Amino acid sequence: MSKKEELLSEIKKLRRKIGSVKVYFNQHQTGGNNGMGYYFDEKDKLWKSYVCGEYNYITHESKNEVAVIEYLYNSVCREAEAHENPLEKIKIIQSKLQSVPVFLNSSSCGAYAIGYFYDPETKHWATYHNDERGSSLYSYYDCEEEAIVEVYKMVKIEYKLQQH
Repeated sequence: MSKKEELLSEIKKLRRKIGSVKVYFNQHQTGGNNGMGYYFDEKDKLWKSYVCGEYNYITHESKNEVAVIEYLYNSVCREAEAHENPLEKIKIIQSKLQSVPVFLNSSSCGAYAIGYFYDPETKHWATYHNDERGSSLYSYYDCEEEAIVEVYKMVKIEYKLQQH
C-alpha cells in the first residue's frame, strides 16, 4: 500500500470520530462551518488542504499531493482528539485559566467569557467568546456535543495564549 493510500485509509477511519465535521477528498468545499479536505487547484497548479470554520482557509499547499494529504491527516487527528471527552478536558483547563470564566450550558454577557447554551429563539446550541468589552462572537450548532467540542477548542486556544 502506498503512503497516499495509507493516509487516506486512516483519514476514512478517523472521520467516524469527528461528529458532523465532513472530510472531502480531492474536492474543494466552500461555505459551511464543518468541513476539511484537499483538492488540486487548477489555477495555481498546487495541491491544497483546507479547514472550513468561522473562516475558510488553506492550511497547506504543495506540488506534492502526499504532503497535502499528510497535512489533512494531521488536521483530522486534531479534530478527533477534540471529540474525545471534551467536557472533561474543559473542566481540567478551566481551573487553569486566568480571568476567563467558562460557562457550560449558560450564557454570559461579561467580558472575557467563553461558553455555550441552548438558544430557544434559533433552536440551536450557541457558542460564544466575549471580548474585553463584552461583545460576543456567536456560532450555532445543531447538537450540544458539537457546541461542547467548539468550546473545548476555544478554551484550549485561550490556555495556550495565556502560557506565552
